[in-house]
Amino acid sequence: MRRFLPLLAFLPMVLFAAPNSQMKLVWSDEFNAPEIDATKWNVHNSVTIKDGKANLNLTPGKEPGLWGSSTLNCARKFSQVNGYFEASIRMLQTKGRSGRFEVRNTSLDEPPSARLFFEGWGDDNIVPAAQVADNTGLRMLRPIKHGIDFDGGASYKKFHTYGVYWTPKYFEWFVDGKKVHRLERPTPTAPMFIEFCHHTAEGGKVKEFPDPANGPEPLQIDWVKVWK
Repeated sequence: MRRFLPLLAFLPMVLFAAPNSQMKLVWSDEFNAPEIDATKWNVHNSVTIKDGKANLNLTPGKEPGLWGSSTLNCARKFSQVNGYFEASIRMLQTKGRSGRFEVRNTSLDEPPSARLFFEGWGDDNIVPAAQVADNTGLRMLRPIKHGIDFDGGASYKKFHTYGVYWTPKYFEWFVDGKKVHRLERPTPTAPMFIEFCHHTAEGGKVKEFPDPANGPEPLQIDWVKVWK
């Protein structure tokens, strides 16, 4: 009986591991160039590279305390149907803004379509979610409970991998290779692309950072990879 223990101990790790080990890497960016690769990405506002990391920055507005959002996406440059989309991200550390990693259709006007994402508001407040359009309309779906288990304000300051798995029958979300959420429903047939967002709330106001010379920290991305 003792000889079976190593196999039994290994089974949970296999069952909950991210699916990319059996897939082919088809697209990636490790942000090792001096600037964002314009053949892969569209930039809105301020996205820079520093120390091999893409930084989505907020930019000062016309008045103290007002800031502009930034986005980075590969719309019209790379998209695919189904697959595993993953990124290594350092989520926001302070409150008052949102940072998102999305896999989405260009439009949500024609069902079935969707945008699948992780969203963080600072601290350990990071959740998987989906906005889906089907024959019943457009709905935002956030789980009441999910499997993201951070340690109360320390680990979110580090880089973690966030993955979205899209199949013909369901969606799954992964953090550091562990499945944290699953949603079973009809899935889109049109290709999806990746988008990162660093957004402000309340019309651009960030109360914790009134001084433009001492702005909010960026949403940081170490690498992005897509498997098929």
